[in-house]
Amino acid sequence: MHTLTLITIEFAAAAHLMMSLVLFFFARRRVSFLSQAWIMLLICLMYCAALFYVYTQEIPALGILHPVLLIYLLACSFLQSIYPLGLCMPGYLQWGRMWTYASPALILISLYAGGALAGSDMIKVYDASDFREYLLSGDVILRIAALGLSIYYIVNIFRLPHRLTRQVELPRWMITYGVALGAVSLFFVIITLSFNRLGVIIYILLFTLVNMFLFFRILEPVFNALPHPPLRRVAERPTEEEISHSEQNDFNEANVRRFEVLEFLMQHDRPWLDSQFTRDKLCRHTGLNRHLVLQALRSQGYNDTHEYIYRYRVEELKRLILSGEMQSLQECERAGFRSVKMAYSNFERMENVPLDIWFDEHKRPVPDTMEEQADTTPQHPINK
Repeated sequence: MHTLTLITIEFAAAAHLMMSLVLFFFARRRVSFLSQAWIMLLICLMYCAALFYVYTQEIPALGILHPVLLIYLLACSFLQSIYPLGLCMPGYLQWGRMWTYASPALILISLYAGGALAGSDMIKVYDASDFREYLLSGDVILRIAALGLSIYYIVNIFRLPHRLTRQVELPRWMITYGVALGAVSLFFVIITLSFNRLGVIIYILLFTLVNMFLFFRILEPVFNALPHPPLRRVAERPTEEEISHSEQNDFNEANVRRFEVLEFLMQHDRPWLDSQFTRDKLCRHTGLNRHLVLQALRSQGYNDTHEYIYRYRVEELKRLILSGEMQSLQECERAGFRSVKMAYSNFERMENVPLDIWFDEHKRPVPDTMEEQADTTPQHPINK
């Protein structure tokens, strides 16, 4: 169990360090990432301190509401409750509010630190009878205050995302994050009331996974801004001899040849115009199995077959709108989409802009009068 605890803390520290470094890097271009980067780094440092403690000595039975657990709970619940605020404005604009919000926690931590430096011994509380016996002592009162303040911060973890999404343009997944993180924090409250080493390991893993979920969600716009692979025109389908030769000599060249087979089919036969066209049909038409198709697509920058097929449909949809052949989004099935909803979701995912907004900006108006139609009719020179 000791080794498992060390591995878990090492994983959590490394994960939070990685997330903080990446966010610090992106903060060079967008300062709103700075507060999240510092929070991840502080959590990493807390895990490093815990790692040093576990390395140097055996973890004793911590009993009920041990100050070490309470200080960790207090610090983490505070940092995570202010996290949504960092998405609204840079951290340096909130110092006044943050100091006021953090002052009760800082006072409690200072009192414990001062007592430790003065050499005062902590009261050993292992069960409910010990807790009742020392209820009026200063140490136990401080523990109750730390627990109450932690619960206040945990309530804000649940509450702040709901309030902010109503007042500020924030993604709805922030609410999911708040609920998940709040539930994990409540789980740690149970551990402080009844210490269990296996429970601590489970908590650390859950806490790290929830923060990784948030980390990848934050970077999702960066991912969506990456350019998609260009559609390259393939005039001739590679022959079986060319494919076989490349398979024997160069693995990467073989993937390029197989990809050209896919491109030739998609560009000349245009099977993706059929809304029922799927991965299995693509494999059947090209004579390649699923593994080879996926391997060829990923070698050229596509994530999967679904993305590849819908890339052609999105490009066709854009062509129809720009050429004036499509005057209503209800005609999306002309580009191979099964429904308007599918067109909306895939277009926004690939173009990073809502389909209706792009349509309004790029659609060609239909001439309403005979004069407008005459103006748009090509004029031929008169022979003299």
